[in-house]
Amino acid sequence: MTMMEPLAPWLRDLNRFMAGDAAPAAFVPPADVLVSDEGVTVHMDVPGLRHDELDIQLENDTLTIRGERRFPYETREGERVWRHIERHFGRFARTLRVPGGMDPNAVEASLSDGVLSLRLPRPESLKPHRVQVRSGAGTPGNGGDRRDIEGLAGDATATGGATATPGPTPAGDATTPAT
Repeated sequence: MTMMEPLAPWLRDLNRFMAGDAAPAAFVPPADVLVSDEGVTVHMDVPGLRHDELDIQLENDTLTIRGERRFPYETREGERVWRHIERHFGRFARTLRVPGGMDPNAVEASLSDGVLSLRLPRPESLKPHRVQVRSGAGTPGNGGDRRDIEGLAGDATATGGATATPGPTPAGDATTPAT
């Protein structure tokens, strides 16, 4: 007994092509993201692209890689060509979330053998800022006037980013000096 396949593989492909399934699919480069104590490493397959065809941006906690893998086959008008295209082409944009606080200037990117490698070092953890307290003439209780106190409040921004802002006063508390 002889078994026959209903459609030969090439005939199945031809049938799929005639049904309109032959348009090239969108290119979405696969990416591996590795997060470690040192930072984030991304490896992305972008075969056929040159380094000047890639746009990489880091904004807050979003890393975006854009580019275009151009369709390499041209057809002249009126020319009939049968195509079976399995590779993907077109514009792409991959957006990856990374830990916040990364320095965009510290990103290292390299392209070798069609693989884009990005290294983003982990940012230093946020450290508390110490506010310097100055002493001397002009401090409350030493006979200084109101201008010296306001001057100190304005100088606080130069010593650590803190500014003095008056808070709400309880009812009945007189804050205006008598004239």
